[in-house]
Amino acid sequence: MDSPHKVIMGIMSFKSGLLVFVLLIASTACRPPTPNPVMETAVPSNPVPASPEPEPTITRSATIVLAQTEIPAPTQTLEPSFLMCSPLALHPLEELPEIIGDPYNPPPPGREERHHGVDFGYYHWRERDTMLGEPVQSALPGVVASVLDDHYPYGNMVMVETPRLFLPPELVNRLQIPEGESLYLLYAHLSQSPLVRLGQSVDACQPLGEVGKSGNTDIPHLHLETRLGPAGTVFESMRFYDTHATQEEMDNYKLWRTSGVFRHFDPMDLFTVQMSP
Repeated sequence: MDSPHKVIMGIMSFKSGLLVFVLLIASTACRPPTPNPVMETAVPSNPVPASPEPEPTITRSATIVLAQTEIPAPTQTLEPSFLMCSPLALHPLEELPEIIGDPYNPPPPGREERHHGVDFGYYHWRERDTMLGEPVQSALPGVVASVLDDHYPYGNMVMVETPRLFLPPELVNRLQIPEGESLYLLYAHLSQSPLVRLGQSVDACQPLGEVGKSGNTDIPHLHLETRLGPAGTVFESMRFYDTHATQEEMDNYKLWRTSGVFRHFDPMDLFTVQMSP
């Protein structure tokens, strides 16, 4: 039988060994696993690309989707908005009634006297002393139907034809323009030769020349005539009866002025349509 001292020493040695064993197991359990070098470096011979992550789906609100479906797609058949300009670039349409120097005063049908159009002119208008040199522009789009260089009585003159199809229905109805006819505007007494040529297309607000006193006048002003007549008419020249006029020029003048084929009306009837609310 062992002595008590040896038994005690054996028990203590067994406890020490057991404690070391427990600490070793605990240390091993808490240590992170060692990565496998083979798995880290292994690359397949035919790598398969990773599938891209799907993009997030954007959900639109019902209000936005509804608004998008209500907007009509643009078409090629839409026409540009109608535009009417003042014949005088420095005076808006609403100002024209204030600068009428000689109003429309039509003669009986077939007569030459009185006033077939309207004259815009003034003395000492606001900050200006004269209309001489003020820019004249086309009130409507169209085609140049006549250009004159200092022919009596209009002097330097431009005539622009605006086809019926160029005009909005309300204006066609207001002026009672029948099928096959156009609206013609004549700008007279320009200071110099017009800036446009016969047959040229012009836009609304396109410059035609400047206010002058050529022809049968000695006061700077713009004489404007508006008439309805057969579409596509061209006046290569016209002149009042004088020693310089050819027979063709006199015939053209009569056709325009007194034949009744081209029917004049008050130009302000055209501009007040644009000014109406």
